[in-house]
This record gives sequence, C-alpha cells and structure tokens, in this order.
Amino acid sequence: MTNTKIISTDQLLSVQEIEKLTALLSVLVPPSANGKMPGAGEFDLMAYLVEQGVDALPLIKPTLDYFDSKFLASSFDERHQSVVDFSTAEPALFEALLFHTYAMYYQDDRVMAGIGLVGGAPFPRGNDSVSGDLSLLDRVVEKTKGYRRV
Repeated sequence: MTNTKIISTDQLLSVQEIEKLTALLSVLVPPSANGKMPGAGEFDLMAYLVEQGVDALPLIKPTLDYFDSKFLASSFDERHQSVVDFSTAEPALFEALLFHTYAMYYQDDRVMAGIGLVGGAPFPRGNDSVSGDLSLLDRVVEKTKGYRRV
C-alpha cells in the first residue's frame, strides 16, 4: 500500500492551455470590428463541452498541443496561418473543434440578437395553436403512405 496523497482539481486545462484555447477561438471567430458581435474567445468552450459535448474533451488537449508557446505571442495574421496549417495537418481535430466552437457560439443570446434572431426556445413564441384542435392534422391524414409494405 502506498501512502501517496492525490490532489484533484476541477480545472481540466492549465493556465497556458486556456490562453491558447482563447487565442485559437478568437482566430476561428474573431469579434466584429463594430463590436456588435463577440468573438468566440469570449466564451468558455470547456464549460460548454463539459455540459454539452463531453465526447469532444479528449480532442482538446491534442489540439492545443499542436500549437507551441510562440502561438500566444504571435500576431493575428501569424495565428491565422498557424490555424490554417493545423486544419491541413489535423483535419479531424480541426473539424471537431470548429463544430463545437460554432455550436457553442450560435447558442449564445448575444450572438442570436446580433444576427437578428430572438434567443431562447422557439416554442411557443410565435406558434399559437388551439389546444385539442385536431384539424391541424388534416393535411397529414390526407397524405398517401410514403412507404411500401415488404
């Protein structure tokens, strides 16, 4: 039996990895010049992934490992080129990162308002229906079957 003390943490990334992720997200979706739209770097992708996309968590570390410490000190154009190089070298990791970045980004109410949409659930807002009015199903009932019996 060993007498090892284990210290656990809720923090999945180091401070430098969080800074890299923030810089990376800011390249993928930069803020608009007029300030109307936030950049993706303003959001907490890790919190989103823990809540929504746990399957993508193992992809984050190898993605961040691709970018060296110079990435943080680079200009936006240099970072952009590094991301382009990453997308070519590691297309599966890049696509997963991009998918989850967009999913997180376009669920935010500020982004929804920025593109002219109202945030929140789409129902029942703007979709009035009379409870128990089965005549709404008439078109469905009248349709012929769309399948064949085998």
